[in-house]
Amino acid sequence: MGPSESHNNLMTPRRLIIPILLSLWFVFTVSAAGDEKKVVIGLIGDSTVATTYGWGPPFALRFKEGAAVLNFARNGATLDSLSKKLDALLAEKPDYVLVQFGHNDMKRYGAEAYGQKLSGYVERIRKAGSKPVVLSSVTRRNFDDKGRIAPRVIEGDRTLPAFAKVAKAVSRKAKVPFIDLNSISIEHHNRIGPEASAAYNFNENDKTHFSPEGGAATADLILKELRAAVPELVPWILSRN
Repeated sequence: MGPSESHNNLMTPRRLIIPILLSLWFVFTVSAAGDEKKVVIGLIGDSTVATTYGWGPPFALRFKEGAAVLNFARNGATLDSLSKKLDALLAEKPDYVLVQFGHNDMKRYGAEAYGQKLSGYVERIRKAGSKPVVLSSVTRRNFDDKGRIAPRVIEGDRTLPAFAKVAKAVSRKAKVPFIDLNSISIEHHNRIGPEASAAYNFNENDKTHFSPEGGAATADLILKELRAAVPELVPWILSRN
């Protein structure tokens, strides 16, 4: 083997270094683009959240591309009745799960039982590797003769504000984010008054479920609080002009 041939053989690995590095860079770039970070948000609750006439659909429209909102809320649901739906939602591996119950629960049991069942949901969500966010129930839009929200009372002590206090206590004990939608929505409707509030009604006699306008306005109330309660979601929320 002559000196020239030996020199060429020694240089071959060096000549390959740059193409190899370029190939590795290309593979890394393509993989990174395909693995762009996404976020999945689950919703579970009653009809005031569900896709029929709840705040869930307009809420979902307020997120950027790459964020998915899975709405597992159902009409007439309680914490008990949606237990299997929670399992189905958690099987989707959501990053966050927003939980809002109370409207139908208060018809069946008191605040103490509600708190125990809500705590169970929070624990199951955590065990599944998702992050729970607890919401108290949005208010019903019933006004007294002074134009102020008058909460519905069942069996003497069951009210959505009472359940809201329990939801707050559950959240504090579990150290999870809490959005006091009940208090926020009561304050909102007291401020705008009965006439403006009527535009939120699904129909003339339905002061619980939402018109498209009411659902969107309620979603806005939630998103404002969500920015503070879960700041890591802020980059995914569309800004409003």
